Amino acid sequence: MNIQKNFSLKNYNTFGIDVKTKLFVEIFNEVELKEVLSSQELKEQKKLILGGGSNILLTSDFDGLVLKISFPEIQIISEDEKHVMVEAGAGVIWHELVLFCIERNLGGIENLSLIPGTVGAAPMQNIGAYGQELKGVFHSLNGIFIDTLEQKNFFNADCDFGYRNSIFKKELKDKFIITSVTLKMNKQSVLNLEYGTVKSEIEKLALDKITIRDVSKVICDIRKSKLPDPAEIGNA
Repeated sequence: MNIQKNFSLKNYNTFGIDVKTKLFVEIFNEVELKEVLSSQELKEQKKLILGGGSNILLTSDFDGLVLKISFPEIQIISEDEKHVMVEAGAGVIWHELVLFCIERNLGGIENLSLIPGTVGAAPMQNIGAYGQELKGVFHSLNGIFIDTLEQKNFFNADCDFGYRNSIFKKELKDKFIITSVTLKMNKQSVLNLEYGTVKSEIEKLALDKITIRDVSKVICDIRKSKLPDPAEIGNA
């Protein structure tokens, strides 16, 4: 674990704004996270929890500690006849998780393809697009309270999901760090094709059988046609 000083955040936000933070640390597991949060030297620092940096506008230097959450792993933890439980670290790029599930023919998040950001940020605002929301497949998440270091598991009903909202944007804002998310994915997926643009683009394909991979590709093409690539034009 390497605490860096006077660190540029230019490569850590999708607007590409070159502001600096007094202190910066990238964290890859819970041991490192607890070490940082329990450090007497760092305890009183203002903290900014950073995922993919795709939902933030940095307007000035940050006089505190930026924690870049990069927990990396995706794994299948259990399954039955109908469902597969997939756990992903908070630092996994969201679209990489979508692709992981599509490759295994696990349905439920194909309409959420190419949403920017990380897995840990997804429950915070119950990400949704083109007729699907995270809460439809969300099972649970793990995380740590910043002040007490207490670890807690939140299930779907605990998260108070609403439209682009959750308990993590309200009562637990700046109090809790999500470390992993578990989704209950469907082996027999029910395709959601009723959203206007999706329906018309799927019809153009004129396929006998539509798969979740087809839906994901259509969603990606729609998003790319509407939204600029942040690598070329900074956006959020």
